[in-house]
Amino acid sequence: MNARHQEREAQTPRIHLASLGCAKNLIDSERLLARLALSGAMVGAQAEEADVILVNTCGFIASAREESLGVIRAYAELKRQDPDLRVIVLGCLAERDGEGLRRQMPQIDGVFGLDADEAIVAACGLEPADEEARLLLTPGHTAYLRISEGCDNACTYCTIPSIRGPFRSRPAEDIVREAQDLVAGGVRELSLIGQDTTSFGRDLRPPTSIDRLLRAVAVIENLRWLRLLYAYPDRITDKLISTFRDLKVLCPYIDLPLQHLDSEVLRRMGRGMTYEETARLVERLRREIPGLILRTTFIVGFPGETEAQFERLLEGIEELRFDHVGVFGYSREEGTPAAAFADQVSQDEIDRRVEEAMLCQQAIAFRANEALIGTTVEVLVDAPGTEAGIWIGRTTAQAPDVDSITILRGAKLEPGQFIQAQIVGMDAYDLIADSLS
Repeated sequence: MNARHQEREAQTPRIHLASLGCAKNLIDSERLLARLALSGAMVGAQAEEADVILVNTCGFIASAREESLGVIRAYAELKRQDPDLRVIVLGCLAERDGEGLRRQMPQIDGVFGLDADEAIVAACGLEPADEEARLLLTPGHTAYLRISEGCDNACTYCTIPSIRGPFRSRPAEDIVREAQDLVAGGVRELSLIGQDTTSFGRDLRPPTSIDRLLRAVAVIENLRWLRLLYAYPDRITDKLISTFRDLKVLCPYIDLPLQHLDSEVLRRMGRGMTYEETARLVERLRREIPGLILRTTFIVGFPGETEAQFERLLEGIEELRFDHVGVFGYSREEGTPAAAFADQVSQDEIDRRVEEAMLCQQAIAFRANEALIGTTVEVLVDAPGTEAGIWIGRTTAQAPDVDSITILRGAKLEPGQFIQAQIVGMDAYDLIADSLS
């Protein structure tokens, strides 16, 4: 046993964690880091100084898997230079293909799927603590709050049900309690997340609903902004719409993942709505919720998507004029029904369609930004910029991590501060504003 190994055996393990993928993965990472800290580890170490490197992977689509594998390879190279370093892989990719990871990368020290925190803590050389907590990886004033796990929707392209299992709501009282704890700790913006937030509560006994949960969380003192993300479009109810109207703390912002705007493509995706139904929903939401901001995502290059169907998507983007749009190329995922569909679209064609759809949305977004110049808005300050007097912030129209930002000019601002600002310009998708505070 060399001196470096003896030193590591005798000291508190230093942990470095790389969290990849979505906000749900981020929450998993936050809970694991807290468990490690409560068990006696020193968390937050730089990779080059760590005794244990944890990689929380994403396995949703091919590009996410490649990113995860690239990060693992980079840390495996550190292990080649320092054989006593332990590299442990966890998360969705490990859940989906743990055996494949072990075969492909025998140098890693452990592979753990989902819900394996105790085993991971033990693999780090610690006795797992009984307490549960979260160590936020977001700025201290904003946090994600998971309200459910898994998914029951039978979308033909998606691997989430096979990775994260069937839909399960968390007990409402547990969610409210966690929200209270987060706000007591300084969080002022909460984003409620789940694979399908609009299904919340239907599986509980007695059953409840997302509108009731929103109202229960909204009354927490000192909570300033509440967001609802990943709302399944065919489960938007009258009560949910009235909740958006009634609650001032609830940002008028709905993330409505539509995936396409051609009815036949939507049918083959298993989405359960036609374009006409989607258009009526969007029109109603805008009519009944003042100042509504709509975000959506689309998949292009789905098997059998013709040029005419892709053009219908572009026409729909122009007609419905969403505030934020993400466009993803179809990823052929083993084990999904769509993987066996005929007429798979070539990768070159998928790439072209992604670019064309994003350019279509870009023109809409830039015109919308121009229309905001001269208006006064409330901005949440997130962090200092790279130059003195420059800050990064967001309006209620900008959700954390996924949307554009507001570049603030102001001398004396602080992260977590809510200020009034005037929009004075734009930098592509981002807004430029002068602080009025």
